[in-house]
Amino acid sequence: MTGPHFPCKRVALSTPCENPRELALSWIDNRDSDNWALISGTALASEIHGWVAHSVLLRNRDREIMKSNSLDGEFIRLISGTHHVATSFKRAGLGVGDKTAWIVDLSGQNSDELFEKHANRMGFEILQDRPNLDIFDHQRLGIEGESSENAAIGHIHLADLR
Repeated sequence: MTGPHFPCKRVALSTPCENPRELALSWIDNRDSDNWALISGTALASEIHGWVAHSVLLRNRDREIMKSNSLDGEFIRLISGTHHVATSFKRAGLGVGDKTAWIVDLSGQNSDELFEKHANRMGFEILQDRPNLDIFDHQRLGIEGESSENAAIGHIHLADLR
C-alpha cells in the first residue's frame, strides 16, 4: 500500500547511540516544540502506518485520553502498541547502538526546511529512505508473526485496548 508521504525524515546519527536518555533529552532541548518526535529508525512500516498512528494520536488528544503527557510520547506509545509508556520508549524510542532515527513532524506540515533545521541542530544526516517493510523491525516493536503493514497498523490499535 502507498499513500501520501508521512511527515518524517530518516536520519543517520553522527555516532551510534550510546545513551538513549541523554540523546532524548538533547532532542527535547533542541526541537522547536513537542510537535517534533524522534523515534527509532526501524519503527515505521509504511507511510500509511505513520498516518494511522498520527490519526489515533490526534483522536486521543482531542478526546483528552492520551496516556502520555506529551504528543511525541503518545505517538511513540501508539507505534509501540502498548499502554505502558516506559515500554513504548524501549520499543520505538532510540536504543543503545542505534545508528538511525526518524524525525517526525506531528503538526503534519512536512517542511523540508524545518526537517533540515532540526537535523542540523542535532548533527544528523538526512537520508533518502521512506518508511518501508525492509527497514521495519516488527520484533523490536513487539509484533509477533510476520512483518506486514497490516500487523503494524493493528498493533497501534492494541495500544488502547488493553
